[in-house]
Amino acid sequence: MIITISREYGAAGRAVSHALAGHLGYSVLDEELAKVVATRLGTSPEVVDGSDMRPSGFAQRLMRSLTAAAPEVFHPPNQYDDLDVTVVREVERHMLEAASAGNVVVVGRFGNIVLRDRPDVLRVFLFAPLAWRIEHIMTSLGCTEAVARAEIVRVDRGRRTSARERYDFDFGDPHAYDLVLDVARLGVAGAVAAIDAARSALE
Repeated sequence: MIITISREYGAAGRAVSHALAGHLGYSVLDEELAKVVATRLGTSPEVVDGSDMRPSGFAQRLMRSLTAAAPEVFHPPNQYDDLDVTVVREVERHMLEAASAGNVVVVGRFGNIVLRDRPDVLRVFLFAPLAWRIEHIMTSLGCTEAVARAEIVRVDRGRRTSARERYDFDFGDPHAYDLVLDVARLGVAGAVAAIDAARSALE
């Protein structure tokens, strides 16, 4: 089984993902994905992570549309690829490779869309009220309320923009997931239990 975890920023997505993987004995595709992709492309993990937050240009969107419509016909040379397009392709390739091995928790990077055609995928979205997320970020990063609030706006806006421009879906739309959970109500342990129950029901 592959479990994808999408989350609002500050909704304890990383804590839930790693606790879930430990509970199930699954591997986790998280921070190391950026390192692997960076190594393959000869760049840095920071560049890979940053590509998730940058909006696509018109040329990028057009190229992806043409490639998706006729991949056997349209093969633009790599030297004309924008770095972000190359990063996205490599992220997707590595994610598909990890999924083929099974028993993995995929954190973020729109795994719910990249892997949606697989029958063995459980797509989870984690959310929490804004005040709870601000408090969680303040505690985790040791920052002020103003900084935490600004980071939530910045990261969530970037994810929504990337979701629309790269995959044509609304980030957080419940129709794009199989399970939507309020971490503030359930806590990390409760979220893990709910995801595990959903996993069992699908197997």
